[in-house]
Amino acid sequence: MISHLHADHYLGLPGLLSSMDLLGRTAALTIYCPKGLDDFLAINYRISGARPRFEIRYVFTNPNEPTLLFELYKLDVYSFPLEHRIPCTGFLFKEKQLQRKFDKRFLNRYFLLPEEIVAIKNGADYTAPDGTVFPNSELTVSPGKPRAYAYCSDTVYMPSLAEYLKGTDLIYHEATFAHDLLERAIATKHTTALQAGMLAKEAGAGKLIIGHFSSRYTDADVLVNEARTVFPNTEKAMEGLVFQVGY
Repeated sequence: MISHLHADHYLGLPGLLSSMDLLGRTAALTIYCPKGLDDFLAINYRISGARPRFEIRYVFTNPNEPTLLFELYKLDVYSFPLEHRIPCTGFLFKEKQLQRKFDKRFLNRYFLLPEEIVAIKNGADYTAPDGTVFPNSELTVSPGKPRAYAYCSDTVYMPSLAEYLKGTDLIYHEATFAHDLLERAIATKHTTALQAGMLAKEAGAGKLIIGHFSSRYTDADVLVNEARTVFPNTEKAMEGLVFQVGY
């Protein structure tokens, strides 16, 4: 997934695709990206005379409105507009609300037919042979709250995103500058660390990860501490770190 076509967000792609090819990849690869990335790769392959032997499929993102990119059994993935100097999108990964799970301990008391178990999973109560009615809440357990992760790439501060990302468990948001460089952030269509914290707070997020720090900051903790003044559960993005989504 490529958010936008500024060099620091896509120039490593030809090398990555070449490595996949050298390692024997044969399956087709789908890239979700802005229109234009296909032209860039085509020029690269024409000049180099080498292209991957596997198929590359492009799905172009919509920079104007939230769009469902694809869905799996348990997951929906969306793109959504950001406001940068060129068309740019973020990405939202949302688990679906699954059915309640049948509590198999109930089988120790009664023999149920498969179709009765299916009905219970779909929300039905159960009437035992002796006439006792068991409400669905006593027969099932919750599958848990669906989790969500949002990736907010390069963008100016967008307070309206808070509603769209309401309740998101984990948000990554760029924080290029400290707030004393607010004018610079606005001029370059970037966000300050304080603003990233404000967005996470307004969205009711579980955790905030900030990154995309300007090279002027030799110690990113300056930005982390600024974001924490409004949203304490803030961490910095660093290569190799793993963050759990929810739970």
